Amino acid sequence: MMNLRQVLEAGAAAAFAIANPEPKHFAKTDQNGFIDPAQDLTKKRYDWLALHFPEASDAIKEKKLLINNFAAHANIVVTAQTFEVNDAGDEISTPFFDVEDEHHVKTDLWETASISIVLMDLLYGVNKTRGVLEFIPDFEFHLRRVYEQNVALLTEMKSTQRYKQALARSQKASE
Repeated sequence: MMNLRQVLEAGAAAAFAIANPEPKHFAKTDQNGFIDPAQDLTKKRYDWLALHFPEASDAIKEKKLLINNFAAHANIVVTAQTFEVNDAGDEISTPFFDVEDEHHVKTDLWETASISIVLMDLLYGVNKTRGVLEFIPDFEFHLRRVYEQNVALLTEMKSTQRYKQALARSQKASE
């Protein structure tokens, strides 16, 4: 998930760079000649993105927030990936590698694809203003098909008993 957060940040910066390629938008040089990737420049890039591509900006913010809330920092939720409890609940084991839950692997792969779709669409849209990147013929058609497949996979994941039970527990807890 930390890698995906880096991808989101780099994708946002890349989109901005297509329209604003000047180095001054990405780093400052201090009095000693050291490069400083100043946070105020990052904020300006995100402000530009929100102004010119609000839908993509919102999607990036939402995905970063999700990663920040659940996966970027140690917490009880992600800790469950490092140990197993047997069905009786009386034995805990800690395997050397993280526990691989097939459902979580699939949802992580889906999220990776979802982020890729958002960024490809954003880069394509920004490039329309500059024409500095070359996309395959019928890119929009292919991206639309991938998006539709991604939506179908999400629908399939949401139809599982596991998802429905988690949703019911969540709704009950919020009452």
